[in-house]
Amino acid sequence: MSFKLILASFSIALILGCSSDNKHSKTGTYIGGEIVNPTSNYIILRKDDLIIDTIELDQNNRFSYKVKSVQKGLYNIFHNEQQLIYLEPGDSLLLRVNTYEFDETLTFGGFGEAENNLLIQFFLQNEEENDLMIRGDVYQTDPETFNQNILKLKQEREQILASFLEKNEVSSEFIKIAEAIIKYDFCARKEVYPTSHFGDDRLTYMDSLPVSFYDCRKEADFNEESLLSLFSYQRFLINYFNQAAYRLYYKSEPYNPQSFTHNLHKLRLIETKIKNEQVESFLLTRTIKDYLANSNDKKGGETLYDMYMERIASENDKKEIKALYEANKNIETGKRIPEELVINSKQDTISLRSLIRKPTFVFFWSNAKKPQAKRSQALAKSLIEKYPEYTYLAINVNDNYQDWIDTSKRYDFDLTKQIQFADRYKEIADDLAINSLLKTFILDRKGFIINAHANLYSSNFENELLEGLNK
Repeated sequence: MSFKLILASFSIALILGCSSDNKHSKTGTYIGGEIVNPTSNYIILRKDDLIIDTIELDQNNRFSYKVKSVQKGLYNIFHNEQQLIYLEPGDSLLLRVNTYEFDETLTFGGFGEAENNLLIQFFLQNEEENDLMIRGDVYQTDPETFNQNILKLKQEREQILASFLEKNEVSSEFIKIAEAIIKYDFCARKEVYPTSHFGDDRLTYMDSLPVSFYDCRKEADFNEESLLSLFSYQRFLINYFNQAAYRLYYKSEPYNPQSFTHNLHKLRLIETKIKNEQVESFLLTRTIKDYLANSNDKKGGETLYDMYMERIASENDKKEIKALYEANKNIETGKRIPEELVINSKQDTISLRSLIRKPTFVFFWSNAKKPQAKRSQALAKSLIEKYPEYTYLAINVNDNYQDWIDTSKRYDFDLTKQIQFADRYKEIADDLAINSLLKTFILDRKGFIINAHANLYSSNFENELLEGLNK
């Protein structure tokens, strides 16, 4: 049965008063739909950094909401995971999603469906292309071959958009967004190429790339606030400033986006290059947040924190970063991991510290990021086979008990090593300065912190495990 048939009666209520030849509702702007396997009883609708409303699900896991004062543009829906949607006044947009495979199952119906189905198509296409590029070592090819590969992908997207526009009449605002996705995905890959081309010849590539390699910068707008919600635009800006910062020190130090040197240059470049307050706030906050979440450099963190607080205008951003900075003091090297209550697979509430009886690394996962969850568990298992002195704990975040257990059993995760926090995740995340599922703790056998800012996926992680055994 199709999505439209499943929600037939529901959609009638949403589009009441709409004629067949009118693309928009005459009774207002609506968003509604169905969440399959919900992880909570609500969804959140946001516009930029502003929460518009928290929308409750009914007993059938469906919802209907009339959006007031709608502006054409991008909005964000959140239910354990987040995704962008596009709304215009008069839209009656229906969505259906299964939380087990959020992005892959997200489909749209109703007025506004064409634009939103194209957005999710581009999003999934970008994810697939990135995986293929990494597996195929596209980033390791010479500049000309690399450029040909990503230019082909760009042209395929342009053809998809051209075909879409032949069949659908859409606003100029949406066309701008669709074209921006294509452009900035292409430009983002150009910017990340020099720092992704690993090997002894990377310095050669930094100096030898022709000026024309970065022609896309001529068309890029570094201060486009209206595009700031786009993942492709965010990636372009972040990749640009990472590459630009590296150019200022690459002859003296290796590329390290977590280093003090890198982030000092990056903050200065953002302040110089960006004129729009919202774009600058996003980039400065993202930069300092990533640094504080991944660095053990106490002095460097203090310096960059002070720089940030002097520059940033947003009081909300200041509050968030101050909380992260203070939380980092709880997890400094040599301190015992903060005492937290956790729940094991048998639903027993126990102390986290009581589970630490040998050197341990602790990582985090969620149903919202299943590929990352499966990869983390497999990698952890292989690491303790290689280093039997260690064990691991995998802490599930944000999911309810049954979803956590069902997922663990479905993918054959070791239940003896699976736990959840007993208290609200937000409070625990503040205590432990967790702002990313990539964060990994390395602890000694008594629970004292060896490294609170490790990364399970880092090429240096095994060295960090070995260093931990020698302390």
